[in-house]
Amino acid sequence: MPIALGGKGPVHGINVTPLIDVVLVLLIIFMVLTPLAEKQMFMRVPQYEPQAQPVPPEMVPPDQTVLVLKANGRVELNSRDESLAEAMAYLHAAYDGRLSRVLFFNAEDGVKYETAVKVLDLAHQAGVNTIGMMTDAPRQAP
Repeated sequence: MPIALGGKGPVHGINVTPLIDVVLVLLIIFMVLTPLAEKQMFMRVPQYEPQAQPVPPEMVPPDQTVLVLKANGRVELNSRDESLAEAMAYLHAAYDGRLSRVLFFNAEDGVKYETAVKVLDLAHQAGVNTIGMMTDAPRQAP
């Protein structure tokens, strides 16, 4: 039954005031929660310097560890070809009680992303807390 207001006849509309109140409350809730839900990953990206010369692998200081993931599933740890299990055992022993737990990582072009992430996760479990991503030198255009 329609409601009459002040004897002017029935009102056949929807009262939207409660709907607007609910929408404004939801808007305020989302505005407060959105900054809290953002995830941040801090990353320092090195600047490319064309005059810089790459350090050859044989000149790497002995306290640094370089891990290269090969396309065949094996790894090269400080220029030694090893299986993944042997390399992780070495990393666990080498980083136990060490203050600097930095690992430099590179992967061949044929390595799947999933495999690279699994190796990095295993390295983290072995005690690595900082990973430096290595890349090959840019190729010169002919």
